[in-house]
Amino acid sequence: MPRSRSPPPRRRERELNRKYRSRDDRDRRRSRSRDRDRERRWRRGSLSPERSRSGAYSPPPRRSPPPRRSSPPRRSPPPRRSGAYSPPRRSPPHKRSGAYSPPPRSTSKDLAPRSASADPSVPPVEKEKPNFSATGLLAAATNTVNNVVLKYSEPSDSRRPPSVPSYKLFVFKDAAIVEEIDLNPRSCWLIGRDRAVADLPVDHPSCSKQHAVLQFRFVTKADEFGEKKSAVRLYVMDLESANGTNLNGDGIEGRRFVECREGDLLKFGLSTREYVIMLDRG
Repeated sequence: MPRSRSPPPRRRERELNRKYRSRDDRDRRRSRSRDRDRERRWRRGSLSPERSRSGAYSPPPRRSPPPRRSSPPRRSPPPRRSGAYSPPRRSPPHKRSGAYSPPPRSTSKDLAPRSASADPSVPPVEKEKPNFSATGLLAAATNTVNNVVLKYSEPSDSRRPPSVPSYKLFVFKDAAIVEEIDLNPRSCWLIGRDRAVADLPVDHPSCSKQHAVLQFRFVTKADEFGEKKSAVRLYVMDLESANGTNLNGDGIEGRRFVECREGDLLKFGLSTREYVIMLDRG
């Protein structure tokens, strides 16, 4: 049987070269595509160029921070002139902290009254004590006549006088009797210029609106032998008027009862009228 002929050596060599050359080209093309892909991913930021072909990842080197700019040196202030104005220095503002700090408590030394001088021989000034007495506001609200608050209210010992003896008030002007007033019908007589509240009006401009008052009181007194006798007596009181009240030529103290007796003479303010108290025992 005849043997098969082998190709000539030249042709075989050409075929082998073509075969191996195609493998190298294929591997080269693959490596090129990998390199392009790696470079594309590195540009996007998802891969480092130092990544090895085996797949191990090495982080990129850190960038050093930019150098800080040095601040320019401070200039020293110019020297002050002798005659120039220099503003006052202000203290820095107080820094508020987040935590609350209560104010300091005052001690007994702080509460003690300070004397005018530091001399220990001077006694300390006493503090004013609380006053719990009645203010009179409630009495003023109830003691109102014709929308006018009265400056006087009758005391608890106020009484109407008995029919005998009868108290009479004679009004004189220029030595002539102008008017005669019977005082027994009332226990209290208010004298003043305000005719809305006055029981005995006086028209002289020197008299106050509520000038004085005549009050009958039930009083117990001891006589010269020590025996106590009770009776209704007549008293006069000045209501702190501007020009005062005179009894028998003498001014009386304001807001104090002064007893009136038979034959006493009263004058109110600077008025020339005279008021004489008389008793009728008939």
